[in-house]
Amino acid sequence: MSVAMTGSAMPAFEYEALDPKGRKSKGLITADSEVAARRELRQRSMAPLSVRNADQRGKARPTTDTDGEVSRTRGEGVSLTRRDLSQRELMLVTRQLASLIGAGMPVAETLGLIAEQGSRHHVRRVLMAVRVRVTEGERLSAALDAFPRSFPAVYRAMVAAGEAAGGLGQVLDRLADYLENDQAVRNRITGAMVYPAVLATVAVSVITLLMTFVVPRIAEQFTGMGMDLPALTRFMIGASAFLQQSWPYLLGGLVVLILVSALLLRQEPVRKALDAGLARLPLLGGFLRHVEAARFTRTMGILIESGAVLPDALRAAKRAAGNLAFRDRIGEVIRDIETGKGLSDAMRARGWFPSLALFMIAAGERSGALGEMFRRSADQLEQDIDNSVSIGLNLLEPGIILILGVVVMLIVLSILLPILQLNTLALG
Repeated sequence: MSVAMTGSAMPAFEYEALDPKGRKSKGLITADSEVAARRELRQRSMAPLSVRNADQRGKARPTTDTDGEVSRTRGEGVSLTRRDLSQRELMLVTRQLASLIGAGMPVAETLGLIAEQGSRHHVRRVLMAVRVRVTEGERLSAALDAFPRSFPAVYRAMVAAGEAAGGLGQVLDRLADYLENDQAVRNRITGAMVYPAVLATVAVSVITLLMTFVVPRIAEQFTGMGMDLPALTRFMIGASAFLQQSWPYLLGGLVVLILVSALLLRQEPVRKALDAGLARLPLLGGFLRHVEAARFTRTMGILIESGAVLPDALRAAKRAAGNLAFRDRIGEVIRDIETGKGLSDAMRARGWFPSLALFMIAAGERSGALGEMFRRSADQLEQDIDNSVSIGLNLLEPGIILILGVVVMLIVLSILLPILQLNTLALG
């Protein structure tokens, strides 16, 4: 797959063609029109099979691209496949943009160069479509607005703030750092969860094996003797029989529960009530509040240091919040700010933010270094979260082992008790 670029503001076309050896090739090419694009391909000794505009403006209508994926239009009719940039792809693109724009390269040329070097077709499609809009006179933030699923709202707000302050390269560099740190935390948590997940799977498998194969065989021996079994043994035999007879219904019920939960969580009132309930839980609620506060302070720090005014920064940080209940709290803070209340006082009234962060933000208001204090608050909160995650993961492994040991001990004890009872009767 290849991408051809020119210095003028020409539209980008996706093509599928046969090379001189008869192999299919897909890519992007810039030309004045579809006819010119086909002519350019023939000049390269390629036989065009299909050519279509990568940034089609006009009436919104679904189309089908060369990969068989359904395309759709958004905003002003931008046609793009359903596959958007992943978190990792966005992180890599942002780092490249920060390096090249920071070095003084024009935005349109930077987008074209990154697209040319990209390894994935959908990444090239997005970047070339953004480049076309930029070369037509749009600002980068406005061009990104056409692709909200690839570029989140807070990302676009930060880019807009950087453009307004004349420091786009610096903002992109901060954005890249933020995305890289977030990805590193995700990778660390995922990696740390692998062993506990395997351990939990083994534990459930062992317990299921004992309850469905071992306990029923032992139960047959005891029930044939007509003896009065201990309560623990009777409970285990009953639980084993229930699992053997009802496992299809239990499995079906679990699937239905998952589907119903997924549908309910799409409803904003349900999701908001759940988020508020989780935030009030002991231990877990405090951790979730710290996570949202850290994301909020990090976003605010980047935006304010990039030159965004306080109300606009708060609105962007509100869109970045993952917890809907916390999002409402930020909305209340915005309303207080617009009526003349101080930021730290408005945040303190919401009862969500840690006291240390409130103290640092208040100091930032007094000293005029609000952006720096938000950044320092985010550093402290993220360090606290990292410590909490480490402690939680360190406690999870022995917790799983302890639960497995207790359950296995109860199963073994339910088998041993009747045997001891028989020995006692025999000796008596």
